Amino acid sequence: MNEYIQLLTEPKYDSEKFGELEKRIKADRRKKGVICEMSKSIMVDNIISLINEDAITFDDLSDFSDELKEYVSFLLKHRNFEGE
Repeated sequence: MNEYIQLLTEPKYDSEKFGELEKRIKADRRKKGVICEMSKSIMVDNIISLINEDAITFDDLSDFSDELKEYVSFLLKHRNFEGE
């Protein structure tokens, strides 16, 4: 939020400021930590995205089942190994 305020208070033309703000908002919308679609079918994908974007850590999954944590851990290692 502070970054949005900073963009709007820079000494630039209003059209430039709002153009930069619009680009920033569009980029932020794609981040899972900002907004994410929730459903059981994409839950693991959302968790992995949140971890990869540093919105959460693996330790934040402590209340989840061991099975889910093992699966997420496997996918994170596999994806890192594959260079994704």
